[in-house]
Amino acid sequence: MLACCAEREECHHSTPLVLSFDEALTFFPFELEFYDWHDNLAMYRSYPDGHREPLEGSCSFYIEHIESLEGGKAWIASIPKGLVKQARGYADLGVYMLKIAAMSEKARELLLQRPTLLYLVCEQYPLDQDEVLALCELGQRKILQHLGLASSRAALRFLDRIDSDFSTRSIVLIIHRLLDPDVMSFQLFRHYKTITNLTLQIYLQWPTLTGTPLGRHLAQTTQRERFQINQILSDVFQLGYRVLDVDSIKRIHAVTSYEELRALHDRWVVAQHTINFVPDVNSNKPYMIPFPGNNNIVPICDYQELEQEGIEQNHCVSIYHNRIIKGEYLVYKMFMPERVTIGLKRHYFANGRRSEIYTVDQIQARNNRMPSSETLEAVYGWLDSMKSAKP
Repeated sequence: MLACCAEREECHHSTPLVLSFDEALTFFPFELEFYDWHDNLAMYRSYPDGHREPLEGSCSFYIEHIESLEGGKAWIASIPKGLVKQARGYADLGVYMLKIAAMSEKARELLLQRPTLLYLVCEQYPLDQDEVLALCELGQRKILQHLGLASSRAALRFLDRIDSDFSTRSIVLIIHRLLDPDVMSFQLFRHYKTITNLTLQIYLQWPTLTGTPLGRHLAQTTQRERFQINQILSDVFQLGYRVLDVDSIKRIHAVTSYEELRALHDRWVVAQHTINFVPDVNSNKPYMIPFPGNNNIVPICDYQELEQEGIEQNHCVSIYHNRIIKGEYLVYKMFMPERVTIGLKRHYFANGRRSEIYTVDQIQARNNRMPSSETLEAVYGWLDSMKSAKP
């Protein structure tokens, strides 16, 4: 652990905000004492026998929750308004971020200038404020490097464009994946002025569209319109790769609006009637499976299984057959916590050589629905456990 010389002030000048719990319901045999800004937002657990111990990490309370309690508004009012405004958007770690800012001038600067970076540090060490305080003393790029993330100036600018409430764990997982220093997928967003939860969800569903005119258009549409576009996209991918033998992705990247996509779809629907579709000559060839599955995540092993997966899930996963044969792609099916199809893409070095790195390309529930946060965590956890495996 990094060394930190932060001193603890035990003599307090303010009256604490006390949070009591019904022990029969919560199993918490203590009260929480929150001191205000003048006492560096010190927090303690206070037990019935008089014993008190400092709360060294996150208290998992939202700012709005504390604000609603008796005395909570006064506690909030003691904190500089600019800091409170910055911390409000960070869900249950907002109070923790304020507490760190009260204890460190460097952390205050970070909260004001680049709050998402402070959030990532607090999220990494929710129970160890000494580690958070020590990291805040480093330069911002050094902080990213310590967290195992891409640490370029471009990575910092990417963080500045994120406009998310961080209300789900899946958002944090996506950001970590985008900032993977070996892949640096965050560069796909270099033309985005803001990156919202919806932008990141669209990236998960249609990663190849990120940064394209159609991808930016999707981020401005309603949920109903996105569902319609998703259905059309599935058809266009399917028609292009399997029937017309053209590069669907390249054609879709050239589309700038929903109307153009619909027109492309309609032309290809007409064109398919003049084509005699012949299944791939390699349809009986077994797939290479570098990452084993388990009882819950099962690899797709051949073209027949791939076709069946598309039928069961009502999506166009079968268009990835040629990429799987070439060793560029892997497909798995997952059963719990929900039934989804997982697509993993292989990455290449700048010189064109294959790398040993596979990352999540898509996670699709039936009918191309977005998976739950719980599902995303399960998939990423499984892939992390497979990192040591090599093709």
